[in-house]
Amino acid sequence: MSLIPYEDIARLDRGNPAFVADEVLSRGWVLGTYAPVPLDAPLPWKLASQTQRSLNFHLHSWDPVESLLQAHSVTGLPRYLEAAVELARDWVDTHHAPSTDDEPSPFAWYDMAVGLRSYRLAYILDAAARGGRLAGPAHAVLSAALEQHARFLADDANIAFHNNHGYYQVAGQLAMGRRFALTWPAMAEAAAQARERLRGMLAQQFGADGVHREHSPDYHRMVYETLRAMMACGLLDDEELRAKALAIERALSWFVLPSGHIANFGDSDYRQLRRRPDEAARKWATPQMRHVVTQGLAGEPPDSDHAAFPDGGYFVVRRPAGPDAAGHARAGYLAQIAGFHSRTHKHADDLSFLWSDRGSDLLVDAGRYGYIGKVEQETPLWHDGHWYSDPRRVYCESTRAHNTLEFDDRNLPRKGVKPYGSALRRWRSDAASGVIAVETECRHFRTIRRARVLAFLPGRWLVVFDWFEDNAREPHTVRQWFHLAPRLSLAEDGTGWRVDVEGSAEPLRAVSLLPGATRSPAILAQTEPQMQGWWSAKERDIVPAYAFCHALENAVTGSIATLFSFSNELVADPASRVNASGRGAMLRWRDAQGPHALRLDRPESGELSLSYAPP
Repeated sequence: MSLIPYEDIARLDRGNPAFVADEVLSRGWVLGTYAPVPLDAPLPWKLASQTQRSLNFHLHSWDPVESLLQAHSVTGLPRYLEAAVELARDWVDTHHAPSTDDEPSPFAWYDMAVGLRSYRLAYILDAAARGGRLAGPAHAVLSAALEQHARFLADDANIAFHNNHGYYQVAGQLAMGRRFALTWPAMAEAAAQARERLRGMLAQQFGADGVHREHSPDYHRMVYETLRAMMACGLLDDEELRAKALAIERALSWFVLPSGHIANFGDSDYRQLRRRPDEAARKWATPQMRHVVTQGLAGEPPDSDHAAFPDGGYFVVRRPAGPDAAGHARAGYLAQIAGFHSRTHKHADDLSFLWSDRGSDLLVDAGRYGYIGKVEQETPLWHDGHWYSDPRRVYCESTRAHNTLEFDDRNLPRKGVKPYGSALRRWRSDAASGVIAVETECRHFRTIRRARVLAFLPGRWLVVFDWFEDNAREPHTVRQWFHLAPRLSLAEDGTGWRVDVEGSAEPLRAVSLLPGATRSPAILAQTEPQMQGWWSAKERDIVPAYAFCHALENAVTGSIATLFSFSNELVADPASRVNASGRGAMLRWRDAQGPHALRLDRPESGELSLSYAPP
């Protein structure tokens, strides 16, 4: 039997693996903004500091050999494999039987790192033995190491079934097992066990609507790309799983912004997914995904301009401004996150949303920043639901960093509370006016009920309506936060705000529509008394971005409604009103075109109702 090609499970989307591998060999392996790691010397396996956690995880996953193994599989050139063998031997010599006085890195046997490392070790062992570059004691040592990986992965106690880590563990176990299944009984058992585990994990980690339940579209992408790669390299050939995979990809297509970036909810970086049509055809399987990543140049659009994910807890609107690429780039796009399934990658961002329109990101999510600094147990951060202690990471997780309600300067609870699943309740599309509205509802701090309605006319305006009530009759300071994209400036404009948007003939204006709410000052790059006014696009990168809020003080119950509108003038009409239950609201304003009236009715049961009277 010939050498099985390297399983490209990580799906790093490399164009020319030999070119990348040569760069790694000559200049070192690079992760993000970290310094290059040369491969011609022992790697820094120990965790030097908590700021190096992400780097150390990727080292113990053996990411530095990824391009080398890809290049060797394609070209057969020995230099790529030889470098990978040396790295493998270095790691095994250090960790397979470490001395008692040598403290290993916590990532040496970290769940996900073991899964990724196992199939890379399997390819190195297989290819080097076939090529005569590994024999005798060296072969025995690496074989014993692979057996140790197989034992680790066979134990259910070591598998993170509840999150994406377990998924990568099973993918690695399957690839490792398949490679030696015909000659190594333990590996045949590993492959069979992995296939059974995979079915259960897909059902657990993805909702019936195809959405990943870890509150982060970029993790949805990563897990899906691995699933697609497993199929592409022959690890899976199952029609039921294939149909599930296509549904997952179609769901993912809704989380691509008009700019081509992925919606960066939760622990998602601001990743660019835009591709040329030929690249999209190779990378993606569904016409919907090919359509959005090429800005309409390939594939086919979805059947509707909005999508509800009642299991995953999202609602998304995408309405192109025209049929060509420019029209897709200027689409009106609104996405709301309304799911709480576990603490995994969950920010304190309940019912937050992001908005892009007229060719620009307008209201943004905070981003991930990075998994930096470990929180000690029983500390205030630990009790508040944080895993990481870096203050910039703490900020990005916080409620005040998202477009949502904040109560009394506290983060919305994640620890010690039961996840509510999906808070998506009802939605309505009005064909006559073009307005789309979505209602979400959940509870916080056990006694506070809150509901949010987003009413959206793409290309024109967005209304954010919030209602809350504390059943314990306790008063609160409630802030409705908003965060602008970092390229936008914010200026006071009478009783509201003005934002100049490049490419838009009209500025974006914002006003509070209901009485009682006070306006904060514009906040930018604040560090004291707490961080506010920042945005993170990628790991260890954070930049200033304007934030502001409307607030109610000493309120047991109340409503806040903010209007954003593209217009040369904007004035709230004092005739706007809402009933005490928040179930009926009449919101009025005047702009350069004339008076507007939006009526929202959200009865206890039945359908969400809206009517809109334009000028």
